[in-house]
Amino acid sequence: MKQLKDHEAFETSSLIGHSARVYALYYKDGLLCTGSDDLSAKLWDVSTVACWEWSSGAKTQHFRGHTGAVFSVDYNDELDILVSGSADFTVKVWALSTGTCLNTLTGHTEWVTKVVLQKCKVKSLMHSPGDYILLSADKYEIKIWPIGREINCKCLKTLSVSEDRSISLQPRLHFDGKYIVCSSALGLYQWDFASYDILRVIKPPDFSNVSLLGFGEIFALLFDNRYLYIMDLRTEKLISRWPLPEYRKSKREHG
Repeated sequence: MKQLKDHEAFETSSLIGHSARVYALYYKDGLLCTGSDDLSAKLWDVSTVACWEWSSGAKTQHFRGHTGAVFSVDYNDELDILVSGSADFTVKVWALSTGTCLNTLTGHTEWVTKVVLQKCKVKSLMHSPGDYILLSADKYEIKIWPIGREINCKCLKTLSVSEDRSISLQPRLHFDGKYIVCSSALGLYQWDFASYDILRVIKPPDFSNVSLLGFGEIFALLFDNRYLYIMDLRTEKLISRWPLPEYRKSKREHG
């Protein structure tokens, strides 16, 4: 506790390499993937604070090819694949080991603000347990894609919460292999992945300011500008909250 109080419990390091703001962070097994306004994604080895090169560690690994800011990234070393979503309305699939772009997925008409790469745990209309699933989300739609290296592969399914686009989605997408959950201006939408049907819409109090952080079988983590909340999903009631540290809003400089 004394180390926490004295700010000595953690070591800090700076990862220098992007030339513009960093929008996307994804950490797993000692590797940190970042996406930036400089139109690129990078993979870093956290232990060495250097960009990761799969074979020797000597070469900086870049994933460059988007024509807009990279808002979201995910990767899977078993598949040797990294995926990225961008302001250019596309999802790109990259070879993790070489940085080569394998595929560009088109169909979104808004910025792609979230991508998720995950194994399916149930039999669905188009997938079997163990299949890898790629989800991508923009302001109004969630798209489900096949994972592979086929060129010009087509979107398998598009999910939305309003046909007239009157309800917008937040870039807070969760998929555990069974259920898809996403924040919206009206609440949390939960889809059954087996049928792609909406199971329920959870509406916490004052949800216009609350976003999804995590979603489990019993509890969900939510947050707003002031508090972190725990919700009991069985009753859909907020059962606890913790104050968050104050933060300073970033300001863009105008030339």
